[in-house]
Amino acid sequence: MSREANAEQARPRASAPPCAEDVARCRLDIRLPPTLEARFEATTEVAADAGWRAARAVLDDDLERLVEGVRAVRRCASSAVAGSLFVLDYSRRLGWPVLDAHLRRGAWLDPGRHNVRLSPNATGLPQVGFVIGPERGSRRDVGEVVDALVADHLAHLVEAVHRATGVGRRTLWGNVAVALTQVFMAFSWASDDRDRFLTTARQVVADRSPLRGTVLLESVEHRDQEWMVVWRRSCCLAFRTEPAAPRSYCGTCCVLEHGERVASFRRAADRYVEIERSRS
Repeated sequence: MSREANAEQARPRASAPPCAEDVARCRLDIRLPPTLEARFEATTEVAADAGWRAARAVLDDDLERLVEGVRAVRRCASSAVAGSLFVLDYSRRLGWPVLDAHLRRGAWLDPGRHNVRLSPNATGLPQVGFVIGPERGSRRDVGEVVDALVADHLAHLVEAVHRATGVGRRTLWGNVAVALTQVFMAFSWASDDRDRFLTTARQVVADRSPLRGTVLLESVEHRDQEWMVVWRRSCCLAFRTEPAAPRSYCGTCCVLEHGERVASFRRAADRYVEIERSRS
């Protein structure tokens, strides 16, 4: 059973968590699977003499080289495909630690290009670090944190990749939306209420015009619970990698029929439950 993102049709929550509508005040006690947890950890207090370079300089001067690195490693059919995958990965590397600091620690991790350093490597996907680490006692709400990610840093990246590779803005903003809403999905799945942050994620997307309409956020019933899911509304073009391989699509891709996407979600949810059981 699946439901469209619609405030009027949202199911009532008799036992909504105390911070359901104001996650800025939440300090989440959430344990993620170890492999996923590592992707939320921030590298901080990085120094230029340790191989880190200012994000502004790297993205302005070396973007095409980075994209071509992704193209070579992923065997992308074109620079446009590589550019799309670069934005998707970069948005996760930047956005996940920033949102994690806010949601789980009540801290402000500044995502501005002035505070971000990059350590390029042969894959074309640089490691992301921060000059100043999380500052405790932040009074920002989650919308302000998302705005800080989107309005300057990621907006600059989207435009730069669009100009350099020709990949469409909607595709790139869809990648940003997927990357950011996956944080809310990950924290929901790790909660007793598996769609705990669905309402917040919907609001984050709806309130920002570049993200609006690029993803569909739903709740799907599985194992007698409602689980948050993120469906893409634009393809990330990953199917155009490794031309010799059989064509395949991400489990949440808009190219797939809805039933195929739901089946893929159920398999992922079952794997997640098994991981939880193995840790208990």
